[in-house]
Order: sequence, then C-alpha cells, then structure tokens
Amino acid sequence: MPHLELGDVRLHYEVAGAGPPLVLVHGSAVDATTWDGVVPELAGDHRVVTYDRRGYGRSEHRPVRDHRLHAADLVAVLEQVAGEPAIVVGWSSGGNVALAVACARPDLIAALVVVEAPFHGMRHMSPAVLGTMVRLKTHQLRGRPVEALEVFLRFGSALRSGGNTYDNLPEPERAALRRYHRVVLAEWDPHPYGVMHEHLSTARVARIAVPTTWLLGGESGPWMAKLHSRVARRMTALRTVVVPGAGHLMHLDQPEAFLAAVRAASAAASRG
Repeated sequence: MPHLELGDVRLHYEVAGAGPPLVLVHGSAVDATTWDGVVPELAGDHRVVTYDRRGYGRSEHRPVRDHRLHAADLVAVLEQVAGEPAIVVGWSSGGNVALAVACARPDLIAALVVVEAPFHGMRHMSPAVLGTMVRLKTHQLRGRPVEALEVFLRFGSALRSGGNTYDNLPEPERAALRRYHRVVLAEWDPHPYGVMHEHLSTARVARIAVPTTWLLGGESGPWMAKLHSRVARRMTALRTVVVPGAGHLMHLDQPEAFLAAVRAASAAASRG
C-alpha cells in the first residue's frame, strides 16, 4: 500500500486516473473511503489523490487535537504525491485544513474547493452548536463515547426539511461512521489550533491568492451558511455555489451535483 513516512505516522494514500492532480481531503468521522462514490468519475479527467488523515483509516495515529499537523500532512501530500499545483477539495474539517494550506502555501494549489468548512465555528457558535457541544460532552463524561459521537453526527448532517442524513443511512454505513468516536471527540476538546482553525484570521483567508469556490448544501442548516458569509464578505473573488437538495454530506447524497461543481471549479482554474 502506498504511504508517506512523516515522522510518527505512515500516511496512507491512493492515486487513481491520469491528468492534472486533484486532491480530496476528508472531514471528521470518516476516512478516504468516503470518496469512493465520486473518485471513478473524477479520475476520468484527473489524477485523483485520496488519503487517510492521521488518526483515520490506515493512517494510524493517536487522536489529533492540533490541526496544524493535518495541514502539514496535506503539504506533504501535495509536494510528494501530487508533485505540481493541484486542485484541492476539502470537505468539512478537511475544508479548514485546505484553507490553512492555501494561506501558507498557495504555490501548491491550482484551485481550491471548500465544501461546508466550519471555519471559526467556535467563536461563532449558534445556540444549536452550543447545545450540541453540551450534549456531546455530557455523554463523553458519562462514559458514553458512541452516544456522544451520534450527537455530533446528527447535528452535522441535519436537514432544513427535518431529520438528518445520519439516521437515514443504512446501519452498516452508520456503523462505519461510529468507528472514529475517539478521534472526533478529541477534535472537540478545546485547543488553540483545533478543528475549527480559530488561529487563522478571516483577513488572512480573504487574501488567499488562488481561485476559490465554496460549496453549500441547499438542505444544510443555517450555521454553515453564516460561517461562509463571514468569509464571503471579505473575500470578494470567492465563488459560491449552493448545491440544491444537498446536505452536509453532499458528495454522498447528491454526488452528481457535487461532481458538477468540482468540474466547474477545475474548468475555471484551467481558464485562469
């Protein structure tokens, strides 16, 4: 299995297809297999790189609280696997990781696609987020880590029309999401360089010098849209795409619309 030796972790990655490189960065509670449904289509036009972030999948590592480590790992993937400026697609917390790298190393990125990144989510908590954190930590302190994780999953996949994507999934898929409870709960521990990337200023993100597209799910809760709008007000060149019918797990519940949005971002980068 291909991997990168990065200090205390063997970072597993896979490559499919040929063409300009495109790197997919997964979010919390999943590993690189979350992209399995969209990689074959993307690989028709790109050399698609997927990898398990440390602590997930085959990149075994203790739970990570300092997300600067994830940003450093993405830099390594771009330098050593992509080998040239790549289109980077970061979903959820993976979107925050991608934003951090775009700030620090824009030379490695041809275009950036941010998919519902919870950027500055701690400093701009809504009542729903605060309630989620309280319930999550209560379950965790009572020794119920799986129940704590399910609080997070139901909040993160909540739909405007009611219910959530997590409860609608078949049990085998829900079980796969629950396997990373230790990693996700660690990410929710307070840390200055944690999952919400509070250490990055909005002004710095607004100065990102690569073509950037931000995807929002039309069925996602309002919190993600509000976090996006705080960036969009400052980042005048930002391209925003709302994917109709999609929730936070848009690459799973609306894969065709997700693929169309990624292809459009890729085409715009090629023209630029």
